[in-house]
Parts: sequence; C-alpha cells; structure tokens
Amino acid sequence: MQKISKIQHLTADGSPTLYMEQFDEYYHSKHGAIQEALHVYLKMGFTHWQQQNPKRTDCRVFEMGFGTGLNAFLTAEAASNSNIEVLFDSIEAYPLAAEEVKEVGYSAYFKGERKQLFEQIIDCPWERETQISSHFNLIKRHTSLENYSFQSSYDLVYYDAFGARTQPELWEDNCFPAIVENLNPGGVFVTYSAKGSVRRALERLGLSVSLVPGPPGKREMIQAVRPLL
Repeated sequence: MQKISKIQHLTADGSPTLYMEQFDEYYHSKHGAIQEALHVYLKMGFTHWQQQNPKRTDCRVFEMGFGTGLNAFLTAEAASNSNIEVLFDSIEAYPLAAEEVKEVGYSAYFKGERKQLFEQIIDCPWERETQISSHFNLIKRHTSLENYSFQSSYDLVYYDAFGARTQPELWEDNCFPAIVENLNPGGVFVTYSAKGSVRRALERLGLSVSLVPGPPGKREMIQAVRPLL
C-alpha cells in the first residue's frame, strides 16, 4: 500500500475521493463519497447509537481506517449538531500526507467553517489527543490493527478498511475479537461490507448482527450491536 499513485476522482454525488489504479480501488464509493459516509457511518452508526442511548451525552468512537478523514469530519459536525461530546480514536496503517488529502479536493468542496473544520482534522498531529471543537476530540494513530493495543472501550466502531480484494487480511475472523471485546454493551459496529464471513464472525463473538440497507450502489451493509448485560 506504500508508494501507490493516487488520482482524484469525482464520485456520483459530486464529492471527490482518491482512486488507486494499481489496485482498481477507491477510498470511497464511486457512487458518492459523502453519501456513503453519511449513510454507513453517520445514519447507521452514530445516529442509530444515539437512538439506542438517548440519555447519553458522550460517545467514544473507534475507527479502523482514517483514510482521508471524511468520517471524522462528518462525525465532528454531527457531534456539534447533537450536543454530544465525542472522543474519536482512529488508526491508519498507511496515512496520507496532509498535502495528499488536500489534493483530494475537500478543501474546495467544503466552504467557510466547514472547510476550516476539515483542515483542522487533517492538520492536527498524529499520536496526540487534540481538541478540534468543544464537542469533538480526535486521536489519529499511525498503526495497523494487528499492532494496536486497545486502551479504552468504545460505544461505536466504524470499520472502514479497504475491501477484501485489496486487503483480505483485514476481513479475516482474527480481526474482530479484540474490537468486540472493547465494544461497550449497547455499542454499535458498522461497516459498508455485507460479507457473509464477517457477519458470521461477529455473530460468533456475541453481537446481534443485521443486514441493513446499504448506501447508493450497494444493496446491504452490516450493522451489529453488542447486547446489554
């Protein structure tokens, strides 16, 4: 995944992403980068967690795959709009340079305060918790899932690895036990994938797994909940 050329690509909803020709792989859905993130991680993840935990005023999020920072940005906006304090803990084995992310085009796509918020997320240092806003603290960690040691438990997991065709090792059964172990009761796990082996792996670990409608261009996705004690 290192030293891979990346090309800006405009997706169907007009928002940009990156395309890696060597792998024929996009960082986001070609059917709509922002539509995908809003549906998979905000609607089916963050909003669903809120609905299940209406009295909570704080939320700890673990993200597998920081990528371009789009999920973090949209969650930061949702946190402010919902008046919920979010600690967003994201890992990335192959981080993009800030210049690469800015070349994607989000700094031109987002305007005013949205642009400022996005650039704060991209420019903040790695390996250190940073207060991005009064409702959003971010920790970006340069590490792989294999080498990551969980130090906290989480209410919400965004599993946003590249697809199994590109990174099959991130969709194997052994990827999920540590994540599930550190998912709080009532916590929600979401991924754009509807892969049957992933669903079965999560079920074996005790999660209640559903195939729910996916984003544009994808029929289904996985949403899983850790039952309350």
